[in-house]
Amino acid sequence: DLKWSSPDLKLDGHCFTGSYPVIEPLLKHFPNMSVGFTAVLTYSSAWEAREALRQIPLDRIIVETDAPYFLPRQVPKSLCQYAHPGLALHTVREIARVKEESLSHTLAALRENTTRLYNL
Repeated sequence: DLKWSSPDLKLDGHCFTGSYPVIEPLLKHFPNMSVGFTAVLTYSSAWEAREALRQIPLDRIIVETDAPYFLPRQVPKSLCQYAHPGLALHTVREIARVKEESLSHTLAALRENTTRLYNL
C-alpha cells in the first residue's frame, strides 16, 4: 500500500523488465522515481520492457548494466563473456531508438537524470 510511503523519496526502479501497467502507479506516486533499463532491452523477447520505455518520459529513465549480467545482444560471448559499464552504450542506443531521439540528446538526458537521482 503506497499511502504509507513518502512520495518525496528518490527511487531507482532497478533493472526494470516489466510492463508499463506495473510501473505506472509507482511513477505517479513517486515523482522523484527513475526507472533503470539494462541491455535486456536489446533482446527481441523484451518487447514489454520496450513498450514501457516508450511510455515513460525520458527524464525518468536511467541506464544500468547490472554487471556482470545482461550482455548486450550485439556482443558475442566469444568476444566478451560478462557485461560491464563499457557496454552501456548499447543500451543507450536502444533507448534512443525506441524513444526516437538522437543519441547525443539521449546521452545528455541520461547523464542529467543520473546526476539528479544520485546527487552527483
